[in-house]
Amino acid sequence: MDEMSDLTAPARERYNKLLLLAIIVGCIIVTVYVNLVMGVDVVYTHLYYIPIILAGIWYHRKAIYVAIFLGMAHMAIGYFTMGHVVPDTLIRASIFIVVAIVVGTLSEYKDHLFKDIRLLLESTDEGIYGVDVQGRCTFINRSALRQLGYTKSEALGKDTHDLIHHTRSDGTPCRREQCCVIQSLREGTGCRDSDDVFWRKGGTPFPVEYSSYPIREDGKITGAVVTFVDITERKDAESRVRDARRQAELYVDLMGHDINNMNQIGMSYLELGLANLSLKDDEKIYLEKPLEAFRNSTRLIDTVRKLQMIKEGGLRHEKVDMCLILRDVVSEFSHVPGRDVAIRLESANECYVLADPLLKDVFVNLVGNAIRHSTGPVSVDIRLEPVSRDNITYYRVDISDNGPGIPDELKKRLFGRHQHGETGVTGRGLGLYLVKKLVDDFKGKVWVEDRVPDEPSKGAKFVVMLPALTSSPS
Repeated sequence: MDEMSDLTAPARERYNKLLLLAIIVGCIIVTVYVNLVMGVDVVYTHLYYIPIILAGIWYHRKAIYVAIFLGMAHMAIGYFTMGHVVPDTLIRASIFIVVAIVVGTLSEYKDHLFKDIRLLLESTDEGIYGVDVQGRCTFINRSALRQLGYTKSEALGKDTHDLIHHTRSDGTPCRREQCCVIQSLREGTGCRDSDDVFWRKGGTPFPVEYSSYPIREDGKITGAVVTFVDITERKDAESRVRDARRQAELYVDLMGHDINNMNQIGMSYLELGLANLSLKDDEKIYLEKPLEAFRNSTRLIDTVRKLQMIKEGGLRHEKVDMCLILRDVVSEFSHVPGRDVAIRLESANECYVLADPLLKDVFVNLVGNAIRHSTGPVSVDIRLEPVSRDNITYYRVDISDNGPGIPDELKKRLFGRHQHGETGVTGRGLGLYLVKKLVDDFKGKVWVEDRVPDEPSKGAKFVVMLPALTSSPS
Protein backbone atom coordinates (compact mmCIF):
# COMPACT_ATOMS: atom_id res chain seq x y z
CA MET A 1 0.00 0.00 0.00
CA ASP A 2 2.90 2.35 0.75
CA GLU A 3 4.28 1.74 -2.72
CA MET A 4 0.91 2.66 -4.22
CA SER A 5 0.86 5.82 -2.14
CA ASP A 6 4.27 6.75 -3.50
CA LEU A 7 3.06 6.22 -7.08
CA THR A 8 0.03 8.47 -6.62
CA ALA A 9 2.02 11.26 -4.94
CA PRO A 10 3.08 12.97 -8.25
CA ALA A 11 -0.51 12.88 -9.49
CA ARG A 12 -1.72 14.37 -6.24
CA GLU A 13 0.97 17.07 -6.51
CA ARG A 14 -0.18 18.01 -10.02
CA TYR A 15 -3.78 18.12 -8.87
CA ASN A 16 -2.89 20.47 -5.98
CA LYS A 17 -0.98 22.82 -8.28
CA LEU A 18 -3.78 22.96 -10.84
CA LEU A 19 -6.39 23.55 -8.13
CA LEU A 20 -4.30 26.32 -6.53
CA LEU A 21 -3.70 27.99 -9.91
CA ALA A 22 -7.40 27.80 -10.74
CA ILE A 23 -8.36 29.43 -7.42
CA ILE A 24 -5.78 32.22 -7.90
CA VAL A 25 -7.01 32.88 -11.45
CA GLY A 26 -10.60 32.78 -10.22
CA CYS A 27 -9.84 35.34 -7.48
CA ILE A 28 -8.17 37.68 -10.00
CA ILE A 29 -11.07 37.33 -12.48
CA VAL A 30 -13.66 38.05 -9.79
CA THR A 31 -11.69 41.06 -8.61
CA VAL A 32 -11.22 42.51 -12.12
CA TYR A 33 -14.83 41.92 -13.09
CA VAL A 34 -16.36 43.39 -9.94
CA ASN A 35 -14.02 46.35 -9.53
CA LEU A 36 -13.12 47.33 -13.11
CA VAL A 37 -16.01 46.06 -15.22
CA MET A 38 -18.92 46.53 -12.84
CA GLY A 39 -17.30 49.49 -11.08
CA VAL A 40 -18.45 48.20 -7.71
CA ASP A 41 -16.13 49.16 -4.82
CA VAL A 42 -16.37 46.17 -2.48
CA VAL A 43 -13.94 44.36 -0.25
CA TYR A 44 -12.88 41.25 -2.14
CA THR A 45 -9.54 40.44 -0.51
CA HIS A 46 -11.04 37.84 1.80
CA LEU A 47 -11.11 35.60 -1.29
CA TYR A 48 -7.30 35.87 -1.49
CA TYR A 49 -6.86 34.15 1.85
CA ILE A 50 -8.15 30.90 0.36
CA PRO A 51 -5.21 30.29 -2.03
CA ILE A 52 -2.73 31.70 0.52
CA ILE A 53 -3.89 29.27 3.24
CA LEU A 54 -4.00 26.32 0.82
CA ALA A 55 -0.48 27.14 -0.39
CA GLY A 56 0.70 27.32 3.24
CA ILE A 57 -0.81 23.91 4.00
CA TRP A 58 0.55 22.22 0.85
CA TYR A 59 3.86 24.05 0.28
CA HIS A 60 4.61 25.56 3.69
CA ARG A 61 6.66 28.77 3.50
CA LYS A 62 6.53 28.85 -0.29
CA ALA A 63 3.08 30.33 0.27
CA ILE A 64 4.92 33.66 0.64
CA TYR A 65 5.34 33.75 -3.16
CA VAL A 66 1.58 33.36 -3.61
CA ALA A 67 0.99 36.07 -0.98
CA ILE A 68 3.41 38.46 -2.75
CA PHE A 69 1.80 37.83 -6.12
CA LEU A 70 -1.73 38.37 -4.79
CA GLY A 71 -0.60 41.42 -2.83
CA MET A 72 0.91 42.96 -5.96
CA ALA A 73 -2.25 42.12 -7.90
CA HIS A 74 -4.34 43.74 -5.22
CA MET A 75 -2.22 46.93 -5.29
CA ALA A 76 -2.28 47.01 -9.13
CA ILE A 77 -6.06 46.71 -9.26
CA GLY A 78 -6.36 49.45 -6.65
CA TYR A 79 -4.04 51.67 -8.68
CA PHE A 80 -6.06 51.21 -11.89
CA THR A 81 -9.30 51.79 -10.00
CA MET A 82 -8.26 54.89 -8.05
CA GLY A 83 -5.51 56.25 -10.28
CA HIS A 84 -2.95 56.21 -7.49
CA VAL A 85 -1.47 53.83 -4.92
CA VAL A 86 -3.99 53.21 -2.18
CA PRO A 87 -2.38 52.89 1.32
CA ASP A 88 -4.91 50.25 2.36
CA THR A 89 -3.67 47.96 -0.40
CA LEU A 90 -0.16 48.10 1.04
CA ILE A 91 -1.50 47.11 4.46
CA ARG A 92 -3.55 44.25 3.03
CA ALA A 93 -0.59 43.01 0.98
CA SER A 94 1.50 42.96 4.16
CA ILE A 95 -1.22 40.99 5.94
CA PHE A 96 -1.18 38.47 3.08
CA ILE A 97 2.52 37.86 3.67
CA VAL A 98 2.08 37.57 7.45
CA VAL A 99 -0.73 35.03 6.99
CA ALA A 100 1.41 33.04 4.54
CA ILE A 101 4.35 32.96 7.01
CA VAL A 102 2.17 31.92 9.96
CA VAL A 103 0.20 29.24 8.09
CA GLY A 104 3.29 27.93 6.30
CA THR A 105 5.33 27.71 9.50
CA LEU A 106 2.58 25.95 11.45
CA SER A 107 1.91 23.55 8.57
CA GLU A 108 5.62 22.78 8.23
CA TYR A 109 5.90 22.08 11.95
CA LYS A 110 2.82 19.86 11.81
CA ASP A 111 4.16 17.90 8.85
CA HIS A 112 7.54 17.43 10.51
CA LEU A 113 5.84 16.19 13.66
CA PHE A 114 3.64 13.86 11.65
CA LYS A 115 6.67 12.60 9.72
CA ASP A 116 8.59 11.91 12.94
CA ILE A 117 5.67 9.99 14.39
CA ARG A 118 5.26 8.05 11.15
CA LEU A 119 8.97 7.20 11.06
CA LEU A 120 8.78 6.09 14.67
CA LEU A 121 5.81 3.83 13.97
CA GLU A 122 7.41 2.37 10.86
CA SER A 123 10.86 1.87 12.39
CA THR A 124 9.77 -0.55 15.11
CA ASP A 125 9.53 -4.30 14.62
CA GLU A 126 6.36 -4.37 16.73
CA GLY A 127 3.00 -4.29 15.04
CA ILE A 128 1.10 -1.12 15.95
CA TYR A 129 -2.42 -0.11 15.03
CA GLY A 130 -5.08 2.22 16.36
CA VAL A 131 -8.82 1.80 16.72
CA ASP A 132 -11.73 4.14 17.35
CA VAL A 133 -14.33 3.59 20.07
CA GLN A 134 -16.14 1.09 17.82
CA GLY A 135 -12.97 -0.93 17.38
CA ARG A 136 -12.41 0.09 13.75
CA CYS A 137 -8.83 0.47 12.53
CA THR A 138 -7.76 4.11 12.19
CA PHE A 139 -4.05 3.60 11.46
CA ILE A 140 -1.66 0.69 11.12
CA ASN A 141 2.09 0.46 10.64
CA ARG A 142 4.09 -1.52 8.10
CA SER A 143 5.20 -4.19 10.58
CA ALA A 144 1.61 -4.96 11.55
CA LEU A 145 0.60 -5.23 7.88
CA ARG A 146 3.53 -7.54 7.16
CA GLN A 147 2.70 -9.86 10.07
CA LEU A 148 -1.02 -9.91 9.32
CA GLY A 149 -0.72 -10.14 5.53
CA TYR A 150 -3.15 -7.31 4.80
CA THR A 151 -2.75 -4.12 2.79
CA LYS A 152 -3.51 -0.79 4.37
CA SER A 153 -6.74 -0.36 2.39
CA GLU A 154 -7.89 -3.82 3.55
CA ALA A 155 -7.29 -2.95 7.22
CA LEU A 156 -8.31 0.71 7.61
CA GLY A 157 -11.90 1.17 8.68
CA LYS A 158 -12.39 -2.53 9.44
CA ASP A 159 -13.40 -3.97 12.80
CA THR A 160 -10.05 -5.34 14.00
CA HIS A 161 -11.60 -7.86 16.38
CA ASP A 162 -13.61 -9.45 13.58
CA LEU A 163 -10.62 -9.19 11.25
CA ILE A 164 -7.76 -10.67 13.31
CA HIS A 165 -8.99 -11.73 16.76
CA HIS A 166 -12.20 -13.62 16.19
CA THR A 167 -11.11 -17.12 17.28
CA ARG A 168 -9.01 -18.68 20.03
CA SER A 169 -6.11 -21.01 19.31
CA ASP A 170 -8.29 -24.01 20.20
CA GLY A 171 -10.87 -23.01 17.58
CA THR A 172 -13.46 -21.63 19.99
CA PRO A 173 -14.90 -18.16 19.26
CA CYS A 174 -13.30 -15.21 21.04
CA ARG A 175 -16.15 -13.06 22.31
CA ARG A 176 -15.75 -9.30 22.14
CA GLU A 177 -16.00 -8.89 25.91
CA GLN A 178 -12.98 -11.21 26.24
CA CYS A 179 -10.87 -9.07 23.91
CA CYS A 180 -8.15 -7.02 25.57
CA VAL A 181 -8.70 -4.15 23.12
CA ILE A 182 -12.43 -3.96 23.80
CA GLN A 183 -11.77 -4.09 27.54
CA SER A 184 -9.39 -1.13 27.36
CA LEU A 185 -11.98 0.86 25.39
CA ARG A 186 -14.76 -0.02 27.79
CA GLU A 187 -12.90 0.30 31.10
CA GLY A 188 -10.44 3.04 30.15
CA THR A 189 -7.42 1.14 31.50
CA GLY A 190 -4.46 -0.55 29.89
CA CYS A 191 -4.71 -4.25 29.14
CA ARG A 192 -2.02 -6.82 28.30
CA ASP A 193 -2.25 -10.43 27.13
CA SER A 194 0.97 -12.42 26.90
CA ASP A 195 -0.50 -15.59 25.38
CA ASP A 196 -3.04 -15.13 22.60
CA VAL A 197 -3.35 -15.55 18.85
CA PHE A 198 -4.06 -13.24 15.91
CA TRP A 199 -5.22 -14.45 12.50
CA ARG A 200 -3.52 -13.66 9.21
CA LYS A 201 -5.32 -12.82 6.00
CA GLY A 202 -4.91 -16.39 4.78
CA GLY A 203 -6.73 -17.78 7.82
CA THR A 204 -3.70 -19.03 9.74
CA PRO A 205 -3.16 -18.13 13.42
CA PHE A 206 0.11 -17.08 15.03
CA PRO A 207 0.88 -16.59 18.75
CA VAL A 208 1.16 -13.00 19.95
CA GLU A 209 1.79 -10.94 23.02
CA TYR A 210 -0.16 -7.70 22.78
CA SER A 211 -1.28 -4.72 24.80
CA SER A 212 -3.97 -2.09 24.37
CA TYR A 213 -4.07 1.37 25.96
CA PRO A 214 -6.90 3.90 25.60
CA ILE A 215 -6.53 7.27 23.85
CA ARG A 216 -8.12 10.16 25.74
CA GLU A 217 -9.02 13.58 24.43
CA ASP A 218 -10.39 16.10 26.93
CA GLY A 219 -10.98 13.26 29.38
CA LYS A 220 -13.02 11.26 26.89
CA ILE A 221 -11.93 7.93 25.40
CA THR A 222 -11.69 8.31 21.64
CA GLY A 223 -9.90 5.09 20.76
CA ALA A 224 -6.97 2.85 21.67
CA VAL A 225 -3.45 2.04 20.54
CA VAL A 226 -2.56 -1.64 20.19
CA THR A 227 0.97 -3.05 19.99
CA PHE A 228 1.74 -6.71 19.34
CA VAL A 229 4.67 -9.01 18.65
CA ASP A 230 4.81 -12.41 17.01
CA ILE A 231 6.09 -14.80 19.71
CA THR A 232 6.37 -17.89 17.50
CA GLU A 233 10.14 -18.11 18.04
CA ARG A 234 9.72 -17.63 21.79
CA LYS A 235 7.10 -20.39 21.90
CA ASP A 236 9.39 -22.70 19.93
CA ALA A 237 12.27 -21.92 22.30
CA GLU A 238 10.07 -22.56 25.35
CA SER A 239 8.99 -25.86 23.82
CA ARG A 240 12.62 -26.87 23.25
CA VAL A 241 13.47 -25.92 26.84
CA ARG A 242 10.55 -28.00 28.14
CA ASP A 243 11.66 -30.97 26.04
CA ALA A 244 15.24 -30.59 27.28
CA ARG A 245 14.03 -30.35 30.85
CA ARG A 246 11.91 -33.49 30.50
CA GLN A 247 14.92 -35.28 29.02
CA ALA A 248 17.13 -34.11 31.89
CA GLU A 249 14.53 -35.21 34.42
CA LEU A 250 14.43 -38.58 32.72
CA TYR A 251 18.18 -38.90 33.15
CA VAL A 252 17.92 -37.86 36.81
CA ASP A 253 15.17 -40.40 37.42
CA LEU A 254 17.21 -43.06 35.66
CA MET A 255 20.26 -42.17 37.74
CA GLY A 256 18.21 -41.94 40.90
CA HIS A 257 16.58 -45.33 40.49
CA ASP A 258 18.45 -47.79 38.28
CA ILE A 259 22.01 -46.63 38.97
CA ASN A 260 21.30 -46.35 42.68
CA ASN A 261 19.98 -49.92 42.67
CA MET A 262 23.19 -51.08 40.99
CA ASN A 263 25.20 -49.15 43.58
CA GLN A 264 23.34 -50.94 46.38
CA ILE A 265 24.07 -54.33 44.85
CA GLY A 266 27.76 -53.47 44.50
CA MET A 267 27.98 -52.15 48.06
CA SER A 268 26.25 -55.24 49.43
CA TYR A 269 28.73 -57.62 47.81
CA LEU A 270 31.70 -55.52 48.91
CA GLU A 271 30.45 -55.33 52.49
CA LEU A 272 29.87 -59.09 52.49
CA GLY A 273 33.37 -59.59 51.17
CA LEU A 274 34.88 -57.41 53.89
CA ALA A 275 32.89 -59.24 56.55
CA ASN A 276 33.40 -62.83 55.41
CA LEU A 277 36.72 -62.98 53.59
CA SER A 278 39.92 -63.50 55.50
CA LEU A 279 41.90 -60.53 54.21
CA LYS A 280 44.96 -58.82 55.50
CA ASP A 281 44.71 -55.12 56.33
CA ASP A 282 46.70 -54.13 53.25
CA GLU A 283 44.39 -56.30 51.10
CA LYS A 284 41.15 -54.84 52.44
CA ILE A 285 41.86 -51.57 50.66
CA TYR A 286 41.00 -53.27 47.35
CA LEU A 287 37.43 -53.68 48.63
CA GLU A 288 37.21 -50.54 50.74
CA LYS A 289 38.12 -48.14 47.91
CA PRO A 290 35.39 -49.33 45.48
CA LEU A 291 32.95 -49.45 48.41
CA GLU A 292 33.73 -45.79 49.15
CA ALA A 293 33.30 -44.99 45.43
CA PHE A 294 29.85 -46.59 45.44
CA ARG A 295 28.92 -44.62 48.54
CA ASN A 296 30.09 -41.38 46.93
CA SER A 297 28.04 -42.20 43.84
CA THR A 298 24.97 -42.78 46.02
CA ARG A 299 25.54 -39.45 47.80
CA LEU A 300 25.90 -37.72 44.42
CA ILE A 301 22.59 -39.15 43.22
CA ASP A 302 20.92 -38.07 46.46
CA THR A 303 22.36 -34.55 46.08
CA VAL A 304 21.16 -34.22 42.48
CA ARG A 305 17.68 -35.30 43.53
CA LYS A 306 17.63 -32.68 46.27
CA LEU A 307 18.86 -29.96 43.92
CA GLN A 308 16.02 -30.90 41.58
CA MET A 309 13.54 -30.61 44.45
CA ILE A 310 14.87 -27.14 45.30
CA LYS A 311 14.60 -26.08 41.66
CA GLU A 312 11.02 -27.27 41.38
CA GLY A 313 9.96 -25.94 44.79
CA GLY A 314 8.83 -29.39 45.79
CA LEU A 315 9.03 -28.77 49.56
CA ARG A 316 7.10 -26.19 51.51
CA HIS A 317 8.88 -24.11 54.14
CA GLU A 318 7.67 -24.74 57.64
CA LYS A 319 8.65 -24.18 61.26
CA VAL A 320 11.78 -26.27 61.91
CA ASP A 321 13.78 -26.67 65.15
CA MET A 322 17.38 -26.19 63.98
CA CYS A 323 18.77 -27.05 67.41
CA LEU A 324 17.10 -30.48 67.24
CA ILE A 325 18.56 -31.01 63.75
CA LEU A 326 22.05 -30.13 64.99
CA ARG A 327 21.73 -32.65 67.83
CA ASP A 328 20.70 -35.34 65.32
CA VAL A 329 23.70 -34.53 63.13
CA VAL A 330 26.09 -34.69 66.08
CA SER A 331 24.63 -38.07 67.09
CA GLU A 332 24.99 -39.36 63.53
CA PHE A 333 28.67 -38.47 63.22
CA SER A 334 29.82 -39.15 66.79
CA HIS A 335 30.77 -42.74 65.96
CA VAL A 336 32.50 -43.06 62.59
CA PRO A 337 34.06 -46.51 62.06
CA GLY A 338 37.82 -46.34 61.90
CA ARG A 339 38.00 -42.65 62.87
CA ASP A 340 38.69 -40.79 66.07
CA VAL A 341 36.01 -38.05 65.98
CA ALA A 342 35.16 -35.59 68.73
CA ILE A 343 32.17 -33.28 68.16
CA ARG A 344 31.16 -30.59 70.64
CA LEU A 345 27.84 -28.78 70.34
CA GLU A 346 26.97 -25.54 72.10
CA SER A 347 23.39 -24.41 71.42
CA ALA A 348 20.08 -23.61 73.02
CA ASN A 349 17.34 -26.19 73.59
CA GLU A 350 15.15 -24.77 70.86
CA CYS A 351 15.81 -22.47 67.91
CA TYR A 352 13.17 -22.27 65.22
CA VAL A 353 13.68 -21.19 61.60
CA LEU A 354 11.55 -21.27 58.47
CA ALA A 355 12.95 -24.10 56.35
CA ASP A 356 12.17 -27.64 55.20
CA PRO A 357 13.50 -31.14 56.02
CA LEU A 358 16.48 -30.59 53.70
CA LEU A 359 17.94 -28.21 56.29
CA LYS A 360 19.57 -31.26 57.86
CA ASP A 361 21.57 -31.78 54.64
CA VAL A 362 23.26 -28.40 55.17
CA PHE A 363 24.86 -29.54 58.43
CA VAL A 364 25.36 -33.16 57.31
CA ASN A 365 27.45 -31.89 54.40
CA LEU A 366 29.46 -29.43 56.48
CA VAL A 367 30.19 -31.82 59.36
CA GLY A 368 30.71 -34.74 56.97
CA ASN A 369 33.21 -32.74 54.93
CA ALA A 370 35.14 -31.80 58.07
CA ILE A 371 35.55 -35.47 58.93
CA ARG A 372 36.02 -36.84 55.42
CA HIS A 373 38.70 -34.34 54.37
CA SER A 374 40.89 -34.69 57.42
CA THR A 375 43.31 -37.34 58.64
CA GLY A 376 43.96 -38.64 62.10
CA PRO A 377 41.94 -37.46 65.11
CA VAL A 378 39.45 -34.77 64.10
CA SER A 379 37.76 -32.26 66.34
CA VAL A 380 34.59 -30.42 65.25
CA ASP A 381 33.12 -27.59 67.31
CA ILE A 382 29.54 -26.45 66.60
CA ARG A 383 28.37 -23.24 68.23
CA LEU A 384 24.96 -21.59 67.80
CA GLU A 385 24.08 -18.11 68.97
CA PRO A 386 21.49 -15.44 68.05
CA VAL A 387 22.83 -12.32 66.33
CA SER A 388 21.23 -9.16 64.96
CA ARG A 389 21.89 -7.75 61.48
CA ASP A 390 19.94 -4.82 59.99
CA ASN A 391 17.19 -5.16 62.63
CA ILE A 392 16.77 -8.85 61.77
CA THR A 393 17.51 -11.63 64.26
CA TYR A 394 19.50 -14.55 62.88
CA TYR A 395 20.75 -17.81 64.31
CA ARG A 396 24.45 -18.05 63.56
CA VAL A 397 25.98 -21.53 63.45
CA ASP A 398 29.80 -21.84 63.45
CA ILE A 399 31.20 -25.25 62.43
CA SER A 400 34.95 -25.30 63.09
CA ASP A 401 37.37 -28.17 62.46
CA ASN A 402 41.06 -28.81 62.95
CA GLY A 403 41.51 -30.26 59.47
CA PRO A 404 43.84 -29.11 56.66
CA GLY A 405 41.91 -25.87 56.13
CA ILE A 406 41.00 -24.14 52.87
CA PRO A 407 43.38 -21.86 50.92
CA ASP A 408 42.34 -18.22 50.60
CA GLU A 409 42.19 -18.36 46.79
CA LEU A 410 39.52 -21.07 46.99
CA LYS A 411 37.30 -19.62 49.70
CA LYS A 412 35.38 -17.16 47.50
CA ARG A 413 34.43 -19.79 44.93
CA LEU A 414 34.12 -22.81 47.15
CA PHE A 415 30.30 -22.85 46.98
CA GLY A 416 30.16 -22.79 43.18
CA ARG A 417 29.82 -25.85 41.02
CA HIS A 418 32.85 -27.93 39.98
CA GLN A 419 35.22 -26.36 42.51
CA HIS A 420 36.49 -29.68 43.88
CA GLY A 421 39.92 -30.93 43.02
CA GLU A 422 41.69 -27.55 43.23
CA THR A 423 44.62 -26.65 45.46
CA GLY A 424 44.58 -30.00 47.20
CA VAL A 425 41.00 -29.74 48.49
CA THR A 426 39.00 -32.53 46.89
CA GLY A 427 35.43 -33.71 46.81
CA ARG A 428 33.70 -30.61 48.19
CA GLY A 429 32.13 -29.23 44.98
CA LEU A 430 28.54 -30.40 44.53
CA GLY A 431 27.88 -30.93 48.24
CA LEU A 432 28.77 -27.34 49.08
CA TYR A 433 26.82 -26.17 46.03
CA LEU A 434 23.79 -27.92 47.57
CA VAL A 435 24.51 -26.20 50.88
CA LYS A 436 24.58 -22.78 49.20
CA LYS A 437 21.37 -23.46 47.26
CA LEU A 438 19.55 -24.59 50.39
CA VAL A 439 20.72 -21.69 52.56
CA ASP A 440 19.78 -19.22 49.81
CA ASP A 441 16.36 -20.87 49.58
CA PHE A 442 15.95 -20.37 53.34
CA LYS A 443 16.83 -16.63 52.95
CA GLY A 444 20.07 -17.13 54.86
CA LYS A 445 23.81 -16.71 54.32
CA VAL A 446 26.75 -19.10 54.30
CA TRP A 447 30.50 -18.53 54.02
CA VAL A 448 33.83 -20.01 55.05
CA GLU A 449 36.72 -18.47 56.98
CA ASP A 450 39.84 -19.61 58.86
CA ARG A 451 39.34 -21.30 62.23
CA VAL A 452 42.42 -19.39 63.37
CA PRO A 453 42.37 -15.93 61.71
CA ASP A 454 44.94 -15.54 58.92
CA GLU A 455 46.20 -19.12 59.31
CA PRO A 456 44.40 -21.22 56.63
CA SER A 457 46.35 -24.40 57.39
CA LYS A 458 44.96 -24.67 60.93
CA GLY A 459 41.44 -25.62 60.01
CA ALA A 460 38.30 -24.08 58.56
CA LYS A 461 35.19 -22.49 60.02
CA PHE A 462 31.91 -22.64 58.07
CA VAL A 463 29.33 -20.08 59.11
CA VAL A 464 25.60 -20.46 58.46
CA MET A 465 23.13 -17.69 59.32
CA LEU A 466 19.37 -18.23 59.06
CA PRO A 467 16.59 -15.78 60.00
CA ALA A 468 15.15 -16.66 63.41
CA LEU A 469 11.47 -17.50 63.44
CA THR A 470 10.12 -15.31 66.21
CA SER A 471 6.44 -15.69 65.25
CA SER A 472 4.22 -18.25 63.56
CA PRO A 473 4.71 -18.45 59.77
CA SER A 474 1.88 -17.06 57.73
